[in-house]
Amino acid sequence: MKKIAILSSLAVLALSACDAPAEEPPVAEEKLGDYNAVGTEPGWTVDIKGEDIALTSQDGKDFTLAVQRMKKTDDGWEIKGFSDLHNINIYITTGAECSDGMSDRVYADTVKVEASEHGTLTGCGGAFTESDAGPAA
Repeated sequence: MKKIAILSSLAVLALSACDAPAEEPPVAEEKLGDYNAVGTEPGWTVDIKGEDIALTSQDGKDFTLAVQRMKKTDDGWEIKGFSDLHNINIYITTGAECSDGMSDRVYADTVKVEASEHGTLTGCGGAFTESDAGPAA
């Protein structure tokens, strides 16, 4: 009986000496960076700077919120912000060129914004594409 107790103790010690598998380092959360989007009919802009989202509109119902969630998706980005008074969801489809409808500018991305007091707004965002270069001088 003593041998069984000793062997059991040795087995426990041997198993506890095994190294636990190494944990993978945490993946750094990807961030979009500063980003501007615009839309017309009605006119509006969304500016994402640092940790803030600012919505400005022709109707004067402007607000700024902290970014609550920023997620890279298969086709672009989802950004969300909310407070007791306002909320905003921004969906950016990267690489889907877009014209703002009021100028000859072509933007790199298509943007959909769902915002309190504004409903669903569609527009464009990101950098101007090469097609905006116009004729050579």
